[in-house]
Formats: sequence, structure tokens, C-alpha cells
Amino acid sequence: MSGPSFSRRGATWLAVAAVASLAAAGFLGVFGDELSEPASVAPGAYSRSAIGHRAFVTLLRELGVPTLVSRHRTADKAADGAVVVLAEPALEPRPLSPWRGPAERDGRRAAVAEEIAAGASRLLVVLPKRTGYPDSNRPRWLGGADLLPLGEVRRVLEVLELDAEVVRPKQITAPRGALPAPALDAPQLLRSPPDEITPLVWFEQGILAGEVVDQETGRRIVVLSDPDVLANHGLGRGENAALVLRLVERLGAGEVPVVIDETLHGLDVQPSVARELFRFPLALATAQALLVAALAVWAGLVRFGRPRPPDALLAPGKAFLVENTAALLGHGGHVAHALGAYLRAAKDEVARRLRAPGDRAEAQDAWLARLAAARGRDGALAAIEARIRALGGRRRGAEEDALRAAVEIHAWREEMTHGADGDPRRHRATPG
Repeated sequence: MSGPSFSRRGATWLAVAAVASLAAAGFLGVFGDELSEPASVAPGAYSRSAIGHRAFVTLLRELGVPTLVSRHRTADKAADGAVVVLAEPALEPRPLSPWRGPAERDGRRAAVAEEIAAGASRLLVVLPKRTGYPDSNRPRWLGGADLLPLGEVRRVLEVLELDAEVVRPKQITAPRGALPAPALDAPQLLRSPPDEITPLVWFEQGILAGEVVDQETGRRIVVLSDPDVLANHGLGRGENAALVLRLVERLGAGEVPVVIDETLHGLDVQPSVARELFRFPLALATAQALLVAALAVWAGLVRFGRPRPPDALLAPGKAFLVENTAALLGHGGHVAHALGAYLRAAKDEVARRLRAPGDRAEAQDAWLARLAAARGRDGALAAIEARIRALGGRRRGAEEDALRAAVEIHAWREEMTHGADGDPRRHRATPG
């Protein structure tokens, strides 16, 4: 016969490892998206590649500007008056998923962009320009980048309802405007009617940065046509950083927080009830509930091994027999009978120890009555007998009276036999 596969210690460690693995899986399932930043080389706030925007986010935070990278319902945050940044929004997922229809591929993100733009009173829009793909050896590095078709860039302007045309001139003149001059090699520019976009920084070939102000609602939109100004590879060139800061300050950054949208880059995170339960202050209530559950499980645990034998129906020894008999007599209302038997036994014990003459009960009772009277205890014996007669047939409250009567019987017996066994002369006691 083969022995057990695991020792008790081995089984314990195996159970601990299984519980730890289950807990780790649950933790990663709830907080996995927040433990690390998304790996991406495309334009975005998390991207460290040359065309990413990580340096722009870091610059704002180091300058003390409250900055939030939003991955869920940016429109709700925009309603609070924050400066919302739509940096190179990707309205069409790339690569296109073959199992999705055209309306689903493009319509969902376009609807999100429209909702954000409609709710934001201060909006900075950076038009897209390039798409990138990762290096095969270093996934977080940019392996290469391609210019986006102009039609995809114009799609962003259509969603924002801006009447403008995107151009990429081969040659440019010197920049103009009151803001810091940018350092760009081949800029992407805008051309629009004079009353549509007010130029802030422009070239003869088109507008680099412009502003749209709604006089009725006070809503302001700043459009930056070329993302190379704030991309990681271009932010440190010339006065590009100063130009970007002036643009966000123009919208009120510093006085109000800056919200950088990442939902339009496909990095949205849906809210989770489980995730919220483990955040302060709900984490306190969750910990209390888990502690109560652990205590309940602990209280219900049964040790492994052979089952314990059931308790015997009848316990051994005289004590159980006496207790059970007393309980039955009390339940049946026979307390007076039990006391009468106890009194008879006490009388027999007194008669035996004091060597009463004769064997008949009537003769012993008469002899004990004369002896009790001679010792001044005749009233005690009569009171005990009267108490026993009064208990006859009683059930309620009989236990206490019966106990007192039993104590009196015991005291009477002790007083009547006091010194009888200790008297070395062993003389026969005679009444009178």
C-alpha cells in the first residue's frame, strides 16, 4: 500500500502557494492596468519615443502646472473648466481591424472627440502628423515613422468644425507673430479664411498656431498644426518649449489644471467597482468585511483527520445516574417522595449509629422522637416532616424548597449522630 503523496507540511505549503497565486491573479486583474504605463511608440502622453509627448507632460509637471493624463471620460473633466489637450487624436485605429466595420472603426472615436470638444471651454488641439512602429529589438523605441495622409489630418478639423486646409509646403519663410519663434524643418501648416482662425504664429505659407474664440460663450480653441513643436524630439529645439508653454498659458493653464486626453489614443480604462473598493476610504470597509469573512471561515473550519466519535448516550459513573434520576423525579413532580426516602434513610442511619432497640420502623420512629425531644430537637424533625408533606404534588418552585428540606435533614442527622462514631466507649444511647 503506497503512502500519502504529500506530507502535512508539504500540503500546507502547497495550499499557501495556491492561495497566494489566486490573490496575485486577482490583484493583477484589478490593478494591472495601473501598475505600469502603457508601452507605446505612437504619439501620446506615455510614449517615450521621438514622436511621443512624454517630455511635454513632464515639463508641465516640473513647472508646477497641475496636469492629469485622462484615460476615461475626458468630457466630464473638461466640464470643470480645465484646459483640455487633444494632442494628435487618432480618430481611426491603426492598423484597422478587419472584423470591424467602417462606422465602428471611425465613428466611436469621432463621437468621443466631438463630446470632448463640445464640453471643453478651453481646448488645445494638436493636429496629427506621423504614425510610428516599434523597433523589433527594442519595443519601446521607435523603429520608423511615416507621414499621415492629409485626409486623416483634415478629419480632425471636420470633427472640430473648423474651416481650414492642411498644407505641407516644401519651403517656408521666417515665422511671424508675438509668440516665440519655433524651430521646424518641414512644418505642417493651416490655411483658413481670415475670419475663421486668428493667427498667433504663422508663415507666409500658412498658420502654425491659431486661435478661435466664441464671443457668445467665451469658448476658446487654440490649434497647433505641427506636433513637432511639442514632440519629444522637437521640444528641446530653439524656443519650441517656450512657445508651447505660452499657448497653454494663453488658455489659463496654471490657474486651472491641464487635462491631456489619452482615450483617443486607444488607452482608455473602464472604471471598476473592485478597483474602487480597494482605494481609500472604501478600502477600510473592504478590509473590515474581509476580516469578518476570515473569522467566519476560521470559526467554521474542521481539522483534517479521523472524525471524532459521538458522545455516549449514557455517560459512565454514578454521578450521571444520580443526576438523571433527580431530573426525572423533578420533572414528574415526585420531589416529595424523594425527600421522604431521604428522611427515611437519615432516620435509619441515626438509629443504626445510636443502636436503637428493635427493628420495626414504628418502634424506631417512636424511639427517635423521644431521643429528639430529650435533645431538644423534636421541633426540627416535625418541621421537616411538615415541609415534605407540603411539597406533595408541587412542580413549580418545588426544587428550591426541596433543597432547603434536604439541607435540614442533613443537619438534623449530623446533630443527632454528633460524636457517636468518635466515642470510644461505644455505649448504647438511651432516651430520657
